[in-house]
Order: sequence, then structure tokens, then C-alpha cells
Amino acid sequence: MEAVVAIIAAGFGAVWWQQLRWARAQRTFVSSLDTDAEVALHVAQHEARSRGHETLTSFHLLFGVLQDEAIADAIRSHGGDYDALEDRVLTRLDTTTGEARVMTEDAQQVLSFALSVALHGERKATCLDLWAYLVRSEVAPLLAESKLDPVGMLFTLVHGAREPEVSDRGPDVHVALRNDHYTTHEFVVGALREVFGIPEPEALALTMRVHTEGRAVIARLPASVARAKILEVRERAKPRAYPLWIASEPT
Repeated sequence: MEAVVAIIAAGFGAVWWQQLRWARAQRTFVSSLDTDAEVALHVAQHEARSRGHETLTSFHLLFGVLQDEAIADAIRSHGGDYDALEDRVLTRLDTTTGEARVMTEDAQQVLSFALSVALHGERKATCLDLWAYLVRSEVAPLLAESKLDPVGMLFTLVHGAREPEVSDRGPDVHVALRNDHYTTHEFVVGALREVFGIPEPEALALTMRVHTEGRAVIARLPASVARAKILEVRERAKPRAYPLWIASEPT
């Protein structure tokens, strides 16, 4: 009996310690969110508690982010059915069962990536940061079922406009890149090397210039050649949910 009591006590102690660690981590994380993102997290937590879920998932986080006005407006402006999407998320939450964990690994990754990109930019994390990583998470199939273009929406939110058209007519053009917080340096360097044939040292320097100056011209090419290469890079970026701005400009 004493052994059983000891085992039970140890179990409660482990649970208590896990919850204490989570409470501390949560306070640290919440202090790193802006007001809208903090509200989104509270909404996600409320939805989990109200359903008796012991685990916070990416679907809870998605529901919280959907309450953000800027995200909701972007969905509607891209032809998405906001109400239908919200209903799909709620239906998914209704079928979620609790587990003996505080947060799923997928949800942890969304939150940690959002926080890391914000810290790198020396700012607080936003609902846009959360959305940028939610679209890469386990909620992606649900977004696809809703016939929403989450990456196109992310592009508009990041750059303030939809992806520009690229013409294949006319004289030589400049191919330009603009910075964003979500496309990785490794991806950009790889695209410059593999699509544009730029040697690695120059590709690294151009990528750093984009990062520090906000934009850079990476090549001068005939319009038709530039268009083909730009579209190839865009097709590489979209499956990775990178809102990469690459387009042609007059010389």
C-alpha cells in the first residue's frame, strides 16, 4: 500500500510540476504577444476549457486567430467564406478529445515559431505571425477544404497587396526581391543558385542585402526569361507557405 501511495504521489507531483512549468512558460509567452495575439490565445484557451479539452491544439489556435478582424477581413477579401470556415473549425473542435498533455507538439511549434520570428525582429508576436505558421500546421487540410488560399492571403497581409502580375513582353527587366519575416534565408539562397545560376557567395550577399535593405535587384534578364524564372521560384515557395515577393521591374 505504501508503494502504491508513493507512486500516486509521484504521479501527482509530476503533473503538478508539468503544470507549473507550463504556467511559467505561458506567462513568458503571453508577455511576448501584442494585444490582438494575446486575445486570440485567450480565445483558444477558452474554447479548449469550455469543451473539457486538456490539450490545446492548432485548431484551438486557429479559432482564436479567426477572431482577429484583420485576418477575418483578409479571408473575405480573398473570396473565402469566413462563416463556413469558422463552422468547420468548431465542428473539428467538437470531435476533439482531451489527452494527458497541455499542448500538442504541432501547437507548440506554431507558437514557438511565431515567437522566434517576432523576437528576431525585436517586436511582439502578432496574429499574422500565428497565421503564418498555422498555414504550415495540421490545420492546412481544413483550410484547403474551405477553398481558401492561405498563402495568397498571407502574401497580401505581409506585403499590403496581392502578388503582382509578371509580363513576358518588352525589353530587359530587373528581377527584384523584397524582404519578409517568414521566407527562410536558405530558401532564397537556394533559389538564387538553382534558378538564376548565381554563385553561392553572391547569392548569400544578395540575400543579406534583401534582409537588411528590404529589397534588392538580383538579375537583369529578357522579360520572357525573367517571367519563367520568377514563376518557377514562386512555385517553389508556395508549397512551403512562404510569402516571397519576387517580380520584374523596369530597368
